Amino acid sequence: MPNALSIRPGYWRVTSPDGRVLGNIEAIGVDGRAEYRASRFRPAALSYAPLGRFSDLAVAIDAFRN
Repeated sequence: MPNALSIRPGYWRVTSPDGRVLGNIEAIGVDGRAEYRASRFRPAALSYAPLGRFSDLAVAIDAFRN
């Protein structure tokens, strides 16, 4: 199960159980409601790729299982 560590308000680093960085999640406001944008870290390219937008933080974290 991926772990999410709050780095600052509205921003989480997602790691694997062994501590590898999987990516990040950022809270964004859309039409007055919370939405979470997830990005997967690509170590070979030292960059991030969009993973998706989610209406629930737990679902955004769970998206890193794949």
